[in-house]
Amino acid sequence: MVDASAPFFVRHRKELEKDREKSINWSKAPTHAMMHNGRVKRKAHKKVRESFSVYVKRVARLGYNAVSIDEAAYLMYPENPDELLRKNIDKYRKYYRRLFRIALDQGLTPYITADIWYSSHIPHGGAAGRDGHKLYLHIAQCLDSLLEDFPELGGIIIRIGESDGVDVNSPFRSRLAVKKEKQLRSLLEALVPIFENKKRMLILRTWTLGAGSVGDLLWNRKTLMKCLPGSALGSPCFLLSYKYSASDFIRYQKLNPYALNSPAPFLLELQARREYEGFGEFPCFVGFDYARYADQLRNNPQLRGIHVWCQTGGWSRFRNFSFMKRGSYWNELNTAVSLLVFKNQGNLYRALEKSGFQGKDLGRMLRFLELSDELIKNVLYIPGFARKTLFLNRSRIPALIHVLWDRITVTSLLSELVLRYSNPEGDWQASRTALDGLSEMQTLGRKLGLDYDARFHKDTMELFHLAAGALLFPNSSQLRQDLANKCDYYEKKYPDSYRTRIRMDRSPVSRLPVRWLFSLLIREREAYRIRDRVLFSVMGPVVVHLILPLFRRYLPETLDHQSMPLKDLIG
Repeated sequence: MVDASAPFFVRHRKELEKDREKSINWSKAPTHAMMHNGRVKRKAHKKVRESFSVYVKRVARLGYNAVSIDEAAYLMYPENPDELLRKNIDKYRKYYRRLFRIALDQGLTPYITADIWYSSHIPHGGAAGRDGHKLYLHIAQCLDSLLEDFPELGGIIIRIGESDGVDVNSPFRSRLAVKKEKQLRSLLEALVPIFENKKRMLILRTWTLGAGSVGDLLWNRKTLMKCLPGSALGSPCFLLSYKYSASDFIRYQKLNPYALNSPAPFLLELQARREYEGFGEFPCFVGFDYARYADQLRNNPQLRGIHVWCQTGGWSRFRNFSFMKRGSYWNELNTAVSLLVFKNQGNLYRALEKSGFQGKDLGRMLRFLELSDELIKNVLYIPGFARKTLFLNRSRIPALIHVLWDRITVTSLLSELVLRYSNPEGDWQASRTALDGLSEMQTLGRKLGLDYDARFHKDTMELFHLAAGALLFPNSSQLRQDLANKCDYYEKKYPDSYRTRIRMDRSPVSRLPVRWLFSLLIREREAYRIRDRVLFSVMGPVVVHLILPLFRRYLPETLDHQSMPLKDLIG
């Protein structure tokens, strides 16, 4: 399976070009952008449909046999909708049916995504939202009607652990409706019989951002087992869906333990357009890691397939559209190789051969990709820190904390955190060694005839290198000055690329026992400590309302402006 959001973004490319400063929310298709002055426009959908036709032909040729399409809210009628909303939903339903049939004509089974749940779809003026049982029955009825009305669908993919970001402007914004294990269990008990009756697939994503007691579903097997009723575990119409690691789509991760010992059949989620690693603007090959995962899962009886994200994920001002007119060679290579390594039991050489590299070119391409992989793992990431397994309450702390989407954050607080868990001299040397490979990459790229902007790649990696250096050596005024100079040069030369924020002042970092706070709040193992239970259950409001505001300006500024608010995730 592959996501199909790219055609929706292409539709409003002109509007995006008007404001180059504005970050795009790539986390789901901008279906609401098909509206103009409150109405769904036929011309808008015509452009989506034309792009969608091109897209599905290309991914079908690669060997994909299913597509995921955002999202169910636009195809379901809320309770007592006004006349305009009903007409808009009528149009969405007509237009989406055409997309489903286009996909089927190319041998691709369409699956629709659904957040649990949408504010506009909570009945009785929102009162049902306070009664979990009534709400879950209502959700079941809505999805039952959707499956009845759209026999083209192979099933529905539900997301319970993340809602729309604060920047989403849609009549169908989602909000978290499941925060406890028993709530998810009740929801599944209501849904599974419906999907069995319709002989369609219910796919539950285990991805969460840490909210509520179900917030550790991503990595805590005890939580997972509490959430799964027997009716789901024994159903031929139920699949779990795991990201490839017990974290997000980042490096330095072992294969998700769930995948090695899954309680139910599952899909493995992979990301080809890496949201934390450049969005496909420079080489960022996933094949080495994915080949290793594929080899580990060889002959795994519970693995039913993979779900590759070739456009979905993150926020940024980078504007490339996979398999569309303004595509990204690196994203499309990753999309092809992700499928091929799983079809070939982890054989990366065979996957690259089938992607068009033969003889000397295969050797050259492998070397090019190895060098690019070293740059990602040793320059973008800080290896010593990235290798650590760190938790804050229910959430896994990412292996990459200073680069978030298209923003680089260099602050005294992040420096203190990085220094606590890294090897400054060793990490700095690894970064410098990896940078030496850039000249060889330029030569290889030229011999291979690749669509490779070596100058941009070099400048970007040097920016990452200096940002990491400023964090690793906070007392070096020379490194800070070098970083400031590089930022000025970089932002003038590449105004639509990475932006860097530097705040290395020591207040309040120097006045408060920051290292003590880190040891108090952060743990280096999955298992909860007694203090975690006490701190976050009893003192959660203190963390959110007193400690977080003190350090908010030292954290990536995009968090509360784009994704879900931090206060919803920490407590």
